[in-house]
Amino acid sequence: MTSEQSNPAPGDVRYLTVHGAWQGAAGDPGRVFGGTVTASGHPHLACGERVTVRYHVEGGRVPDAGEHGAYALSSGGRTYPLVSFTCRSAATTGRHGTDDTRPADWQAAVQPGAGE
Repeated sequence: MTSEQSNPAPGDVRYLTVHGAWQGAAGDPGRVFGGTVTASGHPHLACGERVTVRYHVEGGRVPDAGEHGAYALSSGGRTYPLVSFTCRSAATTGRHGTDDTRPADWQAAVQPGAGE
């Protein structure tokens, strides 16, 4: 993480690195990501904390071209909306494909002001 990511100003996006994997088939409305926080720039989400991430779109799991869904991270009874949730390991050399059911490092960008 950069210094801006680990020490954000109030109201800025807060970044987390989460090591984990998706469980369930793509397109399954019950699909969930489970993992552990390994780096955190959020005051209420500590390293070592277990989290889940779900993707939600009105009316089902896979949106039409004009629809957009959202990711939400949950831990300890609280839910934090995410600006983005991307696999950091997918772009590294030697990796082929996008098997998101294998454990990897993911970057979660928590929406400004969420949970603070």
